[in-house]
Amino acid sequence: MRAIVDGFVDRMAGDFVIGFFFAGRDLERIKLHEYEHAAASLGAGTPYTGKPIVPTHRGLRINAGQFRRRLALLRGQLQAAGVPADVEEVWLGEQLRLQAAMTDGTDCTPGDP
Repeated sequence: MRAIVDGFVDRMAGDFVIGFFFAGRDLERIKLHEYEHAAASLGAGTPYTGKPIVPTHRGLRINAGQFRRRLALLRGQLQAAGVPADVEEVWLGEQLRLQAAMTDGTDCTPGDP
């Protein structure tokens, strides 16, 4: 699972659409917290030790298109790793549950409803 998360964070950081969110950030810390969140979401009982997810991400002004890009990168990482479809569904479902709270209400450009 750590290898999947590490690859996912590396993909996001190097992505041409959302990579700028990761510029100058501690990727090892992000990998740790992504792992903790995913493990907790999948029932591993791993505690999440990072900053509160929603207020931290709301401050980044993430739009819906950027959030969908994150999901596409995660889906690609999960499929490349051969993660079973039911696990993929739970993992992505937990991410989707947070979308409305983490995004700024715009789609791909500022000012979009």
